[in-house]
Amino acid sequence: MISVPGCTDKLDEPFEDEAFTSDVDYTKGEDMILPLLGAYWGLYTRGWEDPVTLGIRGDDVNAAGDQAPMQEQDNFQYLSSHWNLNAVWQGQYNDIITTFSAMDEIEKYREAANNDALADQYIAECRTMRAYLYLKLAKAYGKIIVIDQLDNIQNTPASNKEDVMQYIVDELNEVIPLLPDMNPNKRSDVRGGITRYTAYAIQALAYQEMEDYQGAANAAAAIISSGEYELSDDYYHLFKKAGKLDDEIILEFQYSDFGSPTGDRFGHLFAPFGLAWNPARAGAGGGWNFYEPTKKYIKFMLDRGETVRLETSVEWTPEGMTEIANEWGALPEWIDNTNREGDEFINNARKKWGAGKWIQPSTELTDGRNGPGSGKNMIIIRYAEMLLVYAEALTRGASSNISMTADQAVNLVRARAGMDPLSGVSTQDVLNEKLAELGTEWDIRFHDMVRTENVSELSHEGKTFTMDKAYFPIPAAQLSELPQLGEFADSTN
Repeated sequence: MISVPGCTDKLDEPFEDEAFTSDVDYTKGEDMILPLLGAYWGLYTRGWEDPVTLGIRGDDVNAAGDQAPMQEQDNFQYLSSHWNLNAVWQGQYNDIITTFSAMDEIEKYREAANNDALADQYIAECRTMRAYLYLKLAKAYGKIIVIDQLDNIQNTPASNKEDVMQYIVDELNEVIPLLPDMNPNKRSDVRGGITRYTAYAIQALAYQEMEDYQGAANAAAAIISSGEYELSDDYYHLFKKAGKLDDEIILEFQYSDFGSPTGDRFGHLFAPFGLAWNPARAGAGGGWNFYEPTKKYIKFMLDRGETVRLETSVEWTPEGMTEIANEWGALPEWIDNTNREGDEFINNARKKWGAGKWIQPSTELTDGRNGPGSGKNMIIIRYAEMLLVYAEALTRGASSNISMTADQAVNLVRARAGMDPLSGVSTQDVLNEKLAELGTEWDIRFHDMVRTENVSELSHEGKTFTMDKAYFPIPAAQLSELPQLGEFADSTN
């Protein structure tokens, strides 16, 4: 029996290790939420290597740090023996298996709960989590296994990326009507939990990968027309503590140190993103310097005259400021190696710039907590991204059943950033806007460039990208366990 952690008080209290075994009382219908919370626990508990590994290949991020496999992957040199490729694969599949187990447990509570609609909703949430995990896996590895039954994994054939995306689209079509019709921050049972708009967003991203831009436009339009979302009026603080459960957030992983200086903490290890510093709050821990904005990205933002988006996305060291000034020209006066909160970023051997969206100011740490990002949430999908997915789809010929134009969608995003409006936006305009708006967030930029086969953009700063490097190799450890993956081991999608 898979052991799935449960928790109490709708994810607001520390998680308890609770295995679903024969001792569980399935006559207590009110406990039907526990396996669902166990599934959320699995989704939220990402290894530190997960976002770093997925994000480093874009022209917006460098690996930095001292992890040789990540430095090699950043240069598009892949080995199936790289430890982090196996860790990402295994971690995501562990969470997929957890959703299967949770759904099975929810069914056992159904009769006692006497609420079929709620049981169906909980199962739909698990299926949406599973779809998201398949989306990430297929984009990273190209060909994966879509599990149909836990006792049949060894016999399940591998699927290519297009088939996985179609599976996701079909799966979410089934679950969308069963999910809550609201912004995640309005849920009272699981604050920040999945709603039908989470599913629409994942579906839009799957359609985009399939280059089915009409499907992407339709899914994004459902989010836009819902009236449940709006852009935050403060881009900088959206990525800080104040941004938790903002109206802009479609999916974020919820973490907390429960406002206590000691004791339980449920969170992500954000240290890999951190930059060496003299923190404003004494004792706050520094980072590992594993994730760095590229010079190309920084110059792109400077060329555009970006202000708040550049300030939010990039933290500077003195050496970093000097190097960019020598190559680009005199920097705007507002750029400094100290953030708004007074944290001073200092020179170090590993990197010259920090990815500010992933770095929590030291002054936001709970008193007594010194770990980087203690209590910080992890943003996964934002409304801004869906506006730009919608706009790109329209520039590629999709029609819309709502009145918003591509220009309007792009200009909503630009206005928040203090940028002048555009007219007659092209696909390239949208892709540029996505880089400015979403730069250093996960692997969004990399997959935009893969999808458009833009090898010239990904070939930068001495790195050479070719389309045969679009996907990581199947990890060697998985090939030995799942031989059906072997036929895809040395092929591209």
